[in-house]
Amino acid sequence: MARINSAKYENEIIDALDVDDDYDLFLTYKFKCPECLVKVAFNRGINYKDPHFKNWPKVKHLANCEIFRLHELNNHKDNGNVDIVISTILPRADRNKNLDSVEKIRKTIKRYFGERSRRFLNSLVSLSPDEIQNLELRTEDKKTVRVVDLIMRQDSIIDRLDSVDDSFVCIVKGFTSKPIRIGDNIKIPMTFGGKYGNSKQFDLFVPASYYVKNENKIDKIINKLIYCYGIPEKNKYGYKMDLYSITHQVIILEK
Repeated sequence: MARINSAKYENEIIDALDVDDDYDLFLTYKFKCPECLVKVAFNRGINYKDPHFKNWPKVKHLANCEIFRLHELNNHKDNGNVDIVISTILPRADRNKNLDSVEKIRKTIKRYFGERSRRFLNSLVSLSPDEIQNLELRTEDKKTVRVVDLIMRQDSIIDRLDSVDDSFVCIVKGFTSKPIRIGDNIKIPMTFGGKYGNSKQFDLFVPASYYVKNENKIDKIINKLIYCYGIPEKNKYGYKMDLYSITHQVIILEK
């Protein structure tokens, strides 16, 4: 059975990373599958660096469990990375709204733009076009999402930003161009017009406080076709996606 990154604990959905931070505060026998509510076990993973939930010994998920259904639907695939992709529960975008303190922003970045997103992207690029077309994920707020619908060109992202108020998680696919310094920040424009097929400008944006962390990696992703995982937004300057960690948010498709 595919592992999961969140579980139900009493009356809320809780992330495995939060459990790992405050392990002694939880009664581990109370963790349940967020879909079918059978008991699941918390595991810290290899070298205690990969917290997640897995099946409780000798306890199976119920037949009507959506997480179980997605796993069974794809467990015949020869590509071992399929299991990593379908067992990734995407962050709910509303967790990234109204971040009114530096500590909340830091915690959110650690949770959702870290090792988990890196593993997700690395596994995603190993999938065949047919696998990407057919794979589905289950989000923490119990929505089934097709992987192919997460991967968006910048024009599609901009159209969606113009039509909805809610933030959303996606993977922008496109070519990067030469970075531009704006004060202490770095803007990496995505190409548009002509052969690139996009008609609207969209930027990756490295905030000043994250420049040093990414400084030696920026040149490596310039003039490349990439996937970048994050939360797009619209402001008075245009359309962008914040880039906190190139290592964990970006993967190069064509070198």
